[in-house]
Amino acid sequence: MNNQEINQKNKEIWNANAENWDSYMGEMGNRWHNDLIAPQSVELLKLKAGDKLLDIGCGNGIFARRMAKLDIHVTAFDFAETNINKAKNYDCTNIDYKVIDATKELELLSLGEGNYQAAVAHMTLMDMPTLDTLFASLSKLLINNGVFVFSIQHPVFNSNSVSEDENNNLILSEYIQKENYMGMAIPGQEHEQYYFHRPLSTYFEVAFKNGFVIDGYMEPTFSKEQDAFYSKFPPVLLVRLRRL
Repeated sequence: MNNQEINQKNKEIWNANAENWDSYMGEMGNRWHNDLIAPQSVELLKLKAGDKLLDIGCGNGIFARRMAKLDIHVTAFDFAETNINKAKNYDCTNIDYKVIDATKELELLSLGEGNYQAAVAHMTLMDMPTLDTLFASLSKLLINNGVFVFSIQHPVFNSNSVSEDENNNLILSEYIQKENYMGMAIPGQEHEQYYFHRPLSTYFEVAFKNGFVIDGYMEPTFSKEQDAFYSKFPPVLLVRLRRL
């Protein structure tokens, strides 16, 4: 299948899994979101009341609600209509939800060029078959000096080449090669979803090509009491890009 066909299949999968994800994540999210992603993102964004934020691949709106409570005006979108319907079941104050596909330029630009101080994409880019259209569009949607903060599962672990030995140690057999594969993310998920493994250089190259520079980076870990392995190795990373 080509990227367009994969994207359409991916949309169908996310619509089918939306109920499972909403039940699992709930209004506030899981420990990965609350301990490793959300607080760090707020710190990296450095937004003030009244600023406009674009939330890309918002799911059921967990991060959008967090920012809206800080008096940030959030436009949040997802390509899965069912995710947006789930998001609307919660408090929508200061949030404008839309069904938009982040791989389609016209849909993205309909959000308004030069309209946002910042954008975020939490655990979304690794689920997308192509990134070029999104990054090119973000360079138009953000104001001069606007920022884009994204979080992804660390690419070392977001790979079909990771396995465990008999002692539950992780073994990595490949990193630099791009690949896509199917997998499960949460307990009770109805359908396997697509994952797109990319080395970090791929993310940075598409950012640089579209006028962004990196000026913030975090690799948060759990405490040893929370997770012995992921207290030594960061399961996620966060990057702040700035549009020049």
